[in-house]
Amino acid sequence: MTTVVLSHGDLDGITSGAIALLAFPGSDFYFTRPSQLHQDLYRVAKDRPTIVSISDIAINNKKFNEILDAIDRFPKPTTIYWIDHHPISNKQRRELSKRVQLVHEVGPSAAELVYREFKGQLPEHALRLALYGAIGDYCDNTEFAKQQFDNYDKRTLYLEAGLLVQALQEIDYRKEAKDIVRQLTLGIEPSSMNDIVTLALKATRIEHQVFRYVQGNARKLGPIGYVLDMPINGYRGKSAKFAAYVTDANVGISARSTDDEVDMSLRRRQSSVNLNKALDSILPEIEGAQGGGHPAAAGASMDKNDFPKFLQRLAEYVEEKH
Repeated sequence: MTTVVLSHGDLDGITSGAIALLAFPGSDFYFTRPSQLHQDLYRVAKDRPTIVSISDIAINNKKFNEILDAIDRFPKPTTIYWIDHHPISNKQRRELSKRVQLVHEVGPSAAELVYREFKGQLPEHALRLALYGAIGDYCDNTEFAKQQFDNYDKRTLYLEAGLLVQALQEIDYRKEAKDIVRQLTLGIEPSSMNDIVTLALKATRIEHQVFRYVQGNARKLGPIGYVLDMPINGYRGKSAKFAAYVTDANVGISARSTDDEVDMSLRRRQSSVNLNKALDSILPEIEGAQGGGHPAAAGASMDKNDFPKFLQRLAEYVEEKH
């Protein structure tokens, strides 16, 4: 029996993927992301697996038809579990439900959803992985999470999850993170993993430097605070949050540009604006732009020359919603 697990490279993706591996021992494991999921599914379909688990992957709206086409390449006996917590449209829900075992709920982490789906076939330590994922994705206020925290000293859970969150800032998820997934399936705690504590401390020191850089370089446009081309890679989500804070803005952006493209992370602050809906509204106006995510955290990419237009439109959108 060939089984395959596909998941995202952040903490929620790593833990939800590890839980799926515990549900289907011996599975092949691959990291994927919204922009490449359709390509990975085409490739996996050639091996004619019996079970495929996909977790924590937001739908790239521009690639949705290609995703459906890739799913249709699988043999009919293949069971595909699509487990996710990113917003999806009613049409996407209908089309996916025709083809896969869809487990979708906005609010819980993907790790919580995977745990709940396969609970009956999981070892005890899978529950801790679900809670790490919930903490890592700010989904730790669900009824499930709050109930389970009562069974542990949650300060220890937050420490273990925090070590992973920080260490992942300094890890190439395509290489070292896969080894972390394997160790998690074995029940090894992050604090006992080689180099994780050292990497987490290093990342924390860098994070303090990132904050100081953002504090001195962030700019503001209406309700938007943003920082461009930090001299250090990574830390995009954190620096977006910092940009909102230091400029007293409702939305923060951290963007990195190349010769012809800008890639960015967005975070909201003291605001109910839905960033995913904001991107759904604005990006179709910008040729070649793509993005999406959660109400409170999202990402986007576009041509470098379109970034000023995007900033202006986002500022107008946020002002309209307040």
